[in-house]
This record gives sequence, structure tokens and C-alpha cells, in this order.
Amino acid sequence: MEFSELIHKRKMTRSFLRDPIPESVLDRVLDQARRVPSAGNSQGFNFVVLEGHQTSAYWDVTLPKERRETFRWPNLLDAPVIITVWASPDAYLERYSRSDKQATGLGRGIEMWATPYWLVDSSFAAMVLQLAAINEGLGVLFFGMFDKASKVAEALKVPNECLPVGTVALGWPDPSGEPPGRSATELRRPIEGGPDAVVHRGSW
Repeated sequence: MEFSELIHKRKMTRSFLRDPIPESVLDRVLDQARRVPSAGNSQGFNFVVLEGHQTSAYWDVTLPKERRETFRWPNLLDAPVIITVWASPDAYLERYSRSDKQATGLGRGIEMWATPYWLVDSSFAAMVLQLAAINEGLGVLFFGMFDKASKVAEALKVPNECLPVGTVALGWPDPSGEPPGRSATELRRPIEGGPDAVVHRGSW
């Protein structure tokens, strides 16, 4: 689809069918997501992909069975693919310790970075992952791991140095619909021309 159509079509899906995603489709989505820019081409982002019955490893940690009866979006658990996104600061320290980047001083430690680009670049990857999936006709939902992140990392054997960025559920949208999210009625900020505008030309 055209890029402008893709951007306007983007939304969060909270109700999925259980139908599996063909391997070729999922592989295309993952391949496109890994092609985002990253500082120094460090590529310090990682995806842990759970398919089918494997997704229970995620839900058993983040949404125990006793809580599921009152969960607002039960069909979210039908998503056939769950992808957790992780950032690796060490990849950036290693890259910026090499001779062509050493003069920046950024390889000396994460405290040298005014902006943690491992989170920026991993967020790029998570966004492109979603857009690539929507372009394939899939529904997506990005959400946080919050206080369950360490337990998710343990369950999925994620290296200790990796930081949680978020979770993306993928699948075919359930045509029967879903209750709207609590933030669905929030108006989008104007592009410019008011105190709450997004764009500030020349200065704030």
C-alpha cells in the first residue's frame, strides 16, 4: 500500500484470530524491521519471537490465569505471534570503542551518552516492525512489560545486559471487533498554530 495510506491505517489491535501467520510473511516483517538506522550501525536491538503455543511462556508470566477472567481484552491472548524487543547497550559501547569511533569517548561507558541510542534505535525497530506487519494486512499491538520485564527476561533466557523496550503482538485482526482503548477519544495534537502544536518553526 502507499506509505500515506499505511500511516493513516496504523492502529492498535487488541482482538486477534488464532490463525497462524505464514512463515514467509513473518520472515519478511522481521527482515524489514532489522533494517532501521542505528548509531554507528551498532544494531543493538534484538527480537525474541514466540509463535503458537510458545506465546504461553509470555502470558503465564505477565497475565496469570487467575487474572484472565477479568481481563478487558481476552482475545489479545489469541495473537499467534508475540515479539519482545530488547536493547543492548553493550553493542554501542563495543562499537564506539573501535578506532574509527574511539575519539567520541562514547565507548567509555553508558554514562557518556546524553541520549541512550540503544533505546532510540530499538524503538525504531519496534515501529518499523509494526508498520511492516500492517503492510502485510496484520494487526499489531505494542505494549510494555513494565514490572514483569525481569521475569519475562528470565523465562525467555534474555542476556542480563539487555534492556526491555516492549512487546508487539501480531496476528490477523478479529473482524468481530473489540472494545475501544481508553485513550481512543484523545484528540491528535495539531501540527502547528497553537500552544499545544507539535511543530515549532524557528524556535519553540
